[in-house]
Amino acid sequence: MNMHPLISMGVVAGLSACVAAPATPRGPQPTYGPSQTVEYRGVAFQSKLLAGQPGRALTPAGAVPVDGLRVVVAPFADDQGRMAKDVARIACDRAGGRFNTSALGTYVNGAWVFEGGCA
Repeated sequence: MNMHPLISMGVVAGLSACVAAPATPRGPQPTYGPSQTVEYRGVAFQSKLLAGQPGRALTPAGAVPVDGLRVVVAPFADDQGRMAKDVARIACDRAGGRFNTSALGTYVNGAWVFEGGCA
């Protein structure tokens, strides 16, 4: 019995699974567009949701990649990451998304950026 055709069929089937269409997103997706003002604790901040690259989130197993929109909030100082994350969560909620509170933020020139923070 020649096993080569069976092995070849298995390899082709396995490879076709690798190139299958990605799963469709579940539920409504957040929208992005012009910057919005977010009031938080009596202070006005600017927020913007943008298409971006995957971010990273901390989990008990370590840092893992997260997909979603980039959330940029400003103006902030580099020691205001916790407040920036609260403002980013509000901006994401307003856009119809769900903010990933585990998403890591990066401080860049007066703004906090949460890659993949809003899904």
